[in-house]
This record gives sequence, C-alpha cells and structure tokens, in this order.
Amino acid sequence: MSETIEDLLADINTDVYLPGLQREFVWSPNQIETLFDSLIRGYPIGVLLKWDIRRARDDYYAYEFIPEYIADDGRVPRSIKNQGFRRNNKGVDDADADSLIIDGQQRLNSLYIALYGSIATYTGGSGRTRDESRYWDEKKLCVNLFGHPQHDRDGLAGDYEFSFRRSDQFADEDEFGYEHRGGTHRYWFPLPDAIADDGLLREQSDLRTLAKDRVRSTTIEADEETREALYDSASLVMDELYHNVMKSELPVETIKKDNHHIKEIFQRINIQGEEPRPYQLMLSKLMSTWPYMEDRPFNPRGKVEDWIEDFKSDFPGYETEIDRDLFMRYSYMLLDDDLAGKTSVNNLSEKDMETLRAKWMGGPEEYSYAPFEWFPRAMGISLESLLAIGFSEYTMGSKSHIALLAKFFYENPSIDHTDPEIRNDIFKFFATLLLLNESHGLLRRTKARTIMSVVSENKGEFSSFPARELFDQLGVSPAREDIERVVDHASYNPNATGSVTFTSRNVAAVLGLLDGIYGDRNISDYEVDHIFPASREDEVSDAVGEDVNIHRLGNLQLLHHRVNNSEKDTQWPLDWFEDISESEQRRYRNDNVYPEDVEMTPENYTEFVEKREQLIKRQLIGRYVSGMEAE
Repeated sequence: MSETIEDLLADINTDVYLPGLQREFVWSPNQIETLFDSLIRGYPIGVLLKWDIRRARDDYYAYEFIPEYIADDGRVPRSIKNQGFRRNNKGVDDADADSLIIDGQQRLNSLYIALYGSIATYTGGSGRTRDESRYWDEKKLCVNLFGHPQHDRDGLAGDYEFSFRRSDQFADEDEFGYEHRGGTHRYWFPLPDAIADDGLLREQSDLRTLAKDRVRSTTIEADEETREALYDSASLVMDELYHNVMKSELPVETIKKDNHHIKEIFQRINIQGEEPRPYQLMLSKLMSTWPYMEDRPFNPRGKVEDWIEDFKSDFPGYETEIDRDLFMRYSYMLLDDDLAGKTSVNNLSEKDMETLRAKWMGGPEEYSYAPFEWFPRAMGISLESLLAIGFSEYTMGSKSHIALLAKFFYENPSIDHTDPEIRNDIFKFFATLLLLNESHGLLRRTKARTIMSVVSENKGEFSSFPARELFDQLGVSPAREDIERVVDHASYNPNATGSVTFTSRNVAAVLGLLDGIYGDRNISDYEVDHIFPASREDEVSDAVGEDVNIHRLGNLQLLHHRVNNSEKDTQWPLDWFEDISESEQRRYRNDNVYPEDVEMTPENYTEFVEKREQLIKRQLIGRYVSGMEAE
C-alpha cells in the first residue's frame, strides 16, 4: 500500500511514533534539503516500514518525532531548550499509538521538521559563548520560488533550490522573501507556511494565491519580461511542491508481528545496510533488551541522553567528543573488547548484555555504589583528568582513548586521579601518543584496542597509571623524522576557545616530553608561556626588522601558573631573570632547553627560537630514538 506525505505527517505524534529500539535522528540539514530536492523531481525515496502494535503486547517504548531539532553537537542554551528545541527523540509514557516506524525514521522525521518545525544552529564561531541564544539561529526549510528547470535564463537560478534560512526568532530579521544576489533573483518561501493554522495542508489554489500575493507585493528591479518569468516560475514551483512533495505517495509496508520478531527484523534491516553506525546499533540493541526486563528495567537511551547533556555542560573542553559513540565505546571496552563494526554488535551474547547491564548499574565488586553512579563517574574522571593536564578536543580529540582512560578508572576505583604522579603519568603517556600519532596513527581505534589488553588483564591491581606497560604493548617508537616534523609544525593556537592549556597537539607532545620542567610537581599547575610575551609581538618584530611568529614552539615553555601570572607576566625574559636567583635561572635554562650562547633580547629572537628548536630536537631524538639522552 501507499500513503501520501500529507497523510503520514498528519498522524505523527498522535497515532504514529517511533519504537525505543530505533536509533536517534541523525540527518544533517543538507540531507534534509537533498530529500526535498529528490521529492520535487519525482525521485523515489524508499519504503517506510510500520509495525502495527494495536494487537501487540505493551512491552515497547514509544518516542516522539522531533519537530524542533537542534542541529548541533555542542552545548545548547537553556532558553532554546525551553522553547521546545531538542537533539533527541523524547519518550512518551502513555502513547495511544497505532503503529511505530521501524524503518524510515530519518526520512519521515526530516519531512516533519521541514514542514512543521525548524532547526536551531550555533552561529557564534570560535571565541563566543554557546550559552547565549543571540549566537544561535532558528532556521526553516525554504524553497526558491524563482528556481525551476523550465526557467533557465539570466537572472534565474534555472533549477530547484531548497535551503534552510534564518527566521527572526533569535535574530533581528529573517532571511525569507526576495533576494537579488550575484545577478540572480530568488524568493525564499518557508515550507511551514504551506501548512494552515489547523495543521492541515493548504489547498493548491490557496498555495498558488499565497505565492502570487507574496511575489507581487515585492519590489523587483527587473524588466517586464523577467518579472513575468518570475511569476510563472513561482506558480510552477508551488504546484510541484503541492503534487510532488505534499501529495506524493510513499510505499508503506505494515507488519503485524510480536515484539520478539520485531527486534529481529530491526536488527537485520540495520545490519544489512551501510547505516547505521556500530554505536547506533549497539544502543538499539540495549534498548531492545534492558527496558523490558522484569528485574529493575530501565531505559538505556534515556540514561545516555541525560549523561551527554550533563557532561557537555560540565566538560565544555570536550563537548564535541561527548556523544553516544563515546558512551557505547566505553561500554564495549568494559566487556574487554572494542566496538569495531556491525559484526561486533551482532556478536554480543545474552551473557554480555547481562554483564554490561550490571556494570552500568553497579561497579567493581569490592566497592558499593548507588545505582548508575560509578559508570558515569569513571567517565567523568577520565574527562576531568584530561582537562586537568591541559588537554581538550583541540589537543586529543579521540573517543577511543577517552573511553580507554574511563575503563582504567572504572576498574581501578582506588586510584586517586588527583594525585600528581597519576596525572603526570597520564600526561606523559598521551604526550608520547601525540608525538607518534602522525607516523603511527596512535589515536586511531585500532591502537586503543591493542593496548586495552594491559588494562583488562590487571583489573583492580594498578596503583598508578601504567604508561610504560601500555607503550611496551604497542611496540612502536618515533623516528628522527617524526620528531623533526612535529617540532617544525608545533605552534600555539591563540584563537582556541576555553581555558585549556594546550591548543595544539604538537605543542603538547613536545613540551610534555620535556618532563624535567615539571618533574614530580603536578602538571595541572602548569601553563604554556611565551618566553617573549605574545602581547609584545610588534616590539619583537620591530627589533628583528621583520614580522616574526611569536607562537612558534621555540618561544613556548611550560611554566607554573603562579610564576607565569604573578612573577614573569609580560616581562622580557632577561628582566624576569633579574628578579630570580642564579640557581632558579639555571633550572629554567636547563629544563626548558635554552641555548646558552644566545642572549635573550628581542633583537636575537629569531636566532634564539631556531637554536632552541634544534636543541629540543636533539634531546627528544637522543631519548626516544637512540634511547640515550642527547648531549
């Protein structure tokens, strides 16, 4: 059978919902635009599969389709959420549903957003706060009424065009209506305007009248022939929007099976195709089991969604890495394996599911926890530790290694993650990973899988972070060329947002391995300092006689935050040295690898940084390539 898009959308969130085992909505605005472009051209968009639940048992979860969608992975202002925008499908406790969509959610929810809702996107860019709605836009899907293939002439688009355009909800003005840019006339008509106040599609004659009235009320600077072509194009586009989109009939198959068969059907549909991704399949598998257990059932999707929202707020330095993928990889690692493709999800046994459920709800046996306490807490300790050593997604944005660190803390709850020795070992381990990443890809998932066995085989037995054991397991070391390349390309990023120490993975790699700087002191207390202050770049350039790169590695060092902010501040290095003892001067020179034969004056800046970078290369090559300290 088939149903029109108009009829399908009319039943959404009243008679038709989504099942809990369905994956979340993930389509991008561009994918939604492409869907409408396909429809208006008359292209097929696939079959929808409905599960008739009117005679099914009640052990299912119903979710609403999303009308107001947050098309962004980062933090979202509370004010925008309060207006109904959300990133995830919302569960419905007492849904009076006739059917649930088990295949076709992405297409159907895209249609619903475009015709009945909108999207919210962050537009502030780097350096802005995500917590203010003024840096966000609401956008509605629009069709260009002046874009039609039959009207291919100068001044017209010559083809169909769909685009999400800004409304005035969070901005001073919208981007709808007439636009003349680059010599092309466009009229952006928001698709939700095709829906009447009663929620039904306007009649075709009403839509034509609406289009004509809006176009004719617009001042268009064009000759009469062009204006007539624009009016004709608007009528054609509106007619085809009505027939090819709203009245388009989609093939719909309805199945009447019990819950056990539905779960199997859903798994087969998703595993056979290219999508969804493994983490989405895994979450769906959890949803097909845990909410329906008699012994303390719970909703795993709801738990993950709550954790994600809380973690994005608590750990903004890693907000784009905090998602379902991260929590599913972490979960799989607690089974002593890595989430590696659809087969890995399909191979999860009932025993695996029971084991993982116990790990979510409890913790290591020798400790007592409140339900669902230790599982997210260990992840929080992982992120807290990475941020404390100055890392962020700019430095080490790898879900696999974040999850691996969470697994370590989960299985070793007696470890004090605030201990300076623990943090320093973690810092040095990840600094070495960063050094080797370009040549060996050590931040890729496969490498996390390789070293995971060390953590898995020694659960609860570690008193410190096993950095050396983990690297021995990898069996790799840098080449001279690796070190030279990293040093040559290391540069501080002054435009990075947040307050993290390292804004570049190469800077973190190099300075992190000059470990004499912090020794047994807490690396969390150190900052990246510009030896010649960044605020005095113009003075340095004037002294040298040409523009200089004040952010290159040779001008960067690690410095205790108290010394950096209270003692050194923006002084020239020689002026700072006059305020400290000779023994302190020697320590800073040795630990930070200063060249002894170059006076630290602005005129000597270029010679100083170039020689210092060569000395740093020698030291790291001597230590990590030959196994001996450089002279």
